[in-house]
Amino acid sequence: MNNKFENDELIQKVISKFETLHGNTEHISIFTSPASIMILGDHTHYNEGILIPGRVDRYWVLAIRKRKDKTISFANCHSGKFISGCINNQNIDDQREFKLLVDLTKNLCNKEIIKNGFDCVIESNIPECFGLGKISSLQVAFFYGIKKIFGLQISDEDLLKMVYENEINFVGKISNRGHHYNIQYGKANKLLSYDLRNKNYEHVNFFPKKYELVVCDTENEIKNSNSRCNERVEECEVGVKSLRLYIWGIKSLRDVNSDFLLRHFHMLPRKIFNRILYNMNERKRCQDALEYIKKSSWEDFGTLIKASHWGLSQDYEVSDEKVDFLVDTASNLNGVIASKMISCSAISSTFNIIESQYVDEFCKIISEQYRSKFQSELKIYKLKIVDGVKKVSIKN
Repeated sequence: MNNKFENDELIQKVISKFETLHGNTEHISIFTSPASIMILGDHTHYNEGILIPGRVDRYWVLAIRKRKDKTISFANCHSGKFISGCINNQNIDDQREFKLLVDLTKNLCNKEIIKNGFDCVIESNIPECFGLGKISSLQVAFFYGIKKIFGLQISDEDLLKMVYENEINFVGKISNRGHHYNIQYGKANKLLSYDLRNKNYEHVNFFPKKYELVVCDTENEIKNSNSRCNERVEECEVGVKSLRLYIWGIKSLRDVNSDFLLRHFHMLPRKIFNRILYNMNERKRCQDALEYIKKSSWEDFGTLIKASHWGLSQDYEVSDEKVDFLVDTASNLNGVIASKMISCSAISSTFNIIESQYVDEFCKIISEQYRSKFQSELKIYKLKIVDGVKKVSIKN
């Protein structure tokens, strides 16, 4: 089944569920929002880093319709209707399955941005291994939909700020604005470069047609993954405070260069030094990557992505045995120019950039070697870079 048909099928499922729950689909609006993957820049977003994410063709689909009364309801294609409350008294109950959307709705109600209720049905084919790239996609789709159906006169920047603040309450400081901007503003066949210091973003051309993006999903849950990532935030904050003792004006690890860091090697705990080293090197990799993309130097670009993985594994210590095995194995297979973990995910997984002619061979060999090593199966997804969130035209 091709990806386009899968997405069409997902849209039809949401429409059918909406009709079942609410009697008809008159005046509904449909929105699709892709998953986001951080290609480079992982874990520099809380240090004013440079991020290079991409969007792939796995989606949240959201059907939403404004109501004349104050009632708000949520559902997905596998559940009944969840009446979340009435905005008159802002007594909107929490329910884990829809917590992100309920919290966003509470915020909208508290700020009196919306004054009527709505009905909303959601569904997704995004694997859990996409982590932050999945939950960010849901929130951006929801806010985009709310803005459209209520005709809100509020800027995208303000909406994305609300998404970020809401996500922090859900996952902590690892919430990544790069995903939000990527999903909101992304274009097909282009990556988004987002500089967190100057708040500028630009679209950069992605791969020629001869390359494909492939995700390897172990479905292996990483225990305490959010806690581990948030620990890295705290360790970086310690690093910034320590370095301020030696030079005035350091606002974040964005201000640290290699000469300065090496001069103060003996002044820092080894663990803190490694965290700073990773951030410094990753920022440099992002800067170099943008130059390689402009020159279509894809092999060099891929080398940076591999180096980024081993930086996350060795200096940042957020990888695991299965992911390292997949990256190491992939890097020795024909046609693979890049392999790296999907960071900030509760599931061990990798993305790979592969010459099209070798994709089938790659999938066969990587699956066999993973099965032999761990006695379990991989799930593999062949993906492409797509547009950001958008409204879908349908016939009622």
